Amino acid sequence: MFKITDAEKLRDAYTLLAFIRDDATAEQKSGMAAFIANIKKEIRAYNNRPVSNVRIISADYDGRLELVQLPDKLDEAHEMDATNWFLNHHYLKSYNSPYDCTGQEFTNWFYLFRRRGHWFAYHSVSFDV
Repeated sequence: MFKITDAEKLRDAYTLLAFIRDDATAEQKSGMAAFIANIKKEIRAYNNRPVSNVRIISADYDGRLELVQLPDKLDEAHEMDATNWFLNHHYLKSYNSPYDCTGQEFTNWFYLFRRRGHWFAYHSVSFDV
């Protein structure tokens, strides 16, 4: 009924709960108990959602730059092993097409490095536009 999908809707949910707490009578609150419980459940679900290992650094209409954290199991791995893992799991191949502007995503370039004992990669993704 009340689905939270972004920070703006989260802020609206908190505002609605504060409004109900401050301005509703006891009878109104008891009548809306299921609704209030649903809002609180959605807030918890949004705040406890799993964190992605990919962060978008910048983006525009024809591409984006991502910061990707490789899995912890690769922390002690050699650079070649980390490169092979990235190529198998994140690298986006470009496929030729007889049509223009397919909207296809493909890897432009990537750069692997270590930070705080973990492998990370800058990954430049472009769109065929």
